[in-house]
Amino acid sequence: MTSAWAFLKRDFLLATSYKLDFAVQLLRIAALVPMYFYFSRMVSGSQSLEFERYGGSYFAFLLTGMAFLDYLGVSLQTFNQSLRDSQLMGTLEIMLLSPTSLTGILLYSSLWVYLFATIRFLLYLSLGLMFDLELGRSDVLAALVILLLAVVGFAGLGILSASITVVAKRGLGVNWVVSLASLICGGVLFPTTVLPGWLQKVSAYIPITHALEGMRLALLKGYSLSQLGPQVAILLIFAGVLVPGGLIAFAAAIRRTKVTGTLGQY
Repeated sequence: MTSAWAFLKRDFLLATSYKLDFAVQLLRIAALVPMYFYFSRMVSGSQSLEFERYGGSYFAFLLTGMAFLDYLGVSLQTFNQSLRDSQLMGTLEIMLLSPTSLTGILLYSSLWVYLFATIRFLLYLSLGLMFDLELGRSDVLAALVILLLAVVGFAGLGILSASITVVAKRGLGVNWVVSLASLICGGVLFPTTVLPGWLQKVSAYIPITHALEGMRLALLKGYSLSQLGPQVAILLIFAGVLVPGGLIAFAAAIRRTKVTGTLGQY
């Protein structure tokens, strides 16, 4: 717990020391929410049957999709960025020699990032209430469970990406592919049901597809945990595969770079 607090405090102080950047990240949301609202009003057929499953509002569909995509984005960036910063400052080897385990270093270095992502997510929803977002029927418990499982699965993807960066020194290509596939096939901008059949099959293997489905149904339709059983089960599978797989891959990457003497290179 002491180590976790130390990492969280360090990253919070670092983030807030850049006051302009910190403020811009929040002000950016205040600009995006009305943009999503007016864009949804211009989209022809935005209240079509495709959105009835989620309450009938394209604005609510789009807002929750874009806000939730933030979690995937930070998951793909935070482990890579933390690793990159440690390499640039020459502290990576020191951190790996510290009493904190490899798993602990990866976990603790992401605490502030996910906390700030949650603050931004809540800000999206709060500002959305000023426009056309209805959350009166939301099941908060179900939404929190979906969020937790999704973040764990996304973190596994981020750790896998970081393991590639350790060896190849570049992981942006992998992140770009995952982000683009999630944006197009994950139901962020439009329901997956409008995709061609073969892309719908691809979307089933993308974690954010099931995370967004569960989150929208919990927030916009008030689905309970029992009603979200399929989404919870699939997210548990993703988390159970991606996190251990990511940790194993990262440990193997560290061992390889120690042998080749390229651990501190970037």
